[in-house]
Amino acid sequence: MWCCASAYLSYFFADCMMSRWLLNYTPPAVVIRLLTTNGLIAYITSWVLYLSGASSDPRLLLPAWISITTNHATIKRETAASLLVVSVASFLSMSSLLMQLHLTRENEPEVPVFVITRKLWDWAVAIFLRMRVADDRIPVGEL
Repeated sequence: MWCCASAYLSYFFADCMMSRWLLNYTPPAVVIRLLTTNGLIAYITSWVLYLSGASSDPRLLLPAWISITTNHATIKRETAASLLVVSVASFLSMSSLLMQLHLTRENEPEVPVFVITRKLWDWAVAIFLRMRVADDRIPVGEL
């Protein structure tokens, strides 16, 4: 998710730069500048991944991509879009990390909402399975 957010913000950055460059330079010069910028971004991204240790330990990919995305979020012209992308990615990753922490904890009291939800789910599955078994027992001639 953070990798996609970084790609989205990189697109905004390249789009802003290209629109400025097209006013002042010829199209071949703009293409060379875009290729150089994308190469530089790819090189810096690979170094951030290497220096953060994410290339050797996949558990470190999340902090590495968060730092890469926040570096891309400093686009002056598209501040509202970059804030929206970063805030949505932050909320989703925070929610998923909290859910993972909740599901992997041991020896702690259970949250009543989750207990009730699990009981309701088990009850609904049991009713569904009983209805399915009852439907299988009815002979075809009686329908």
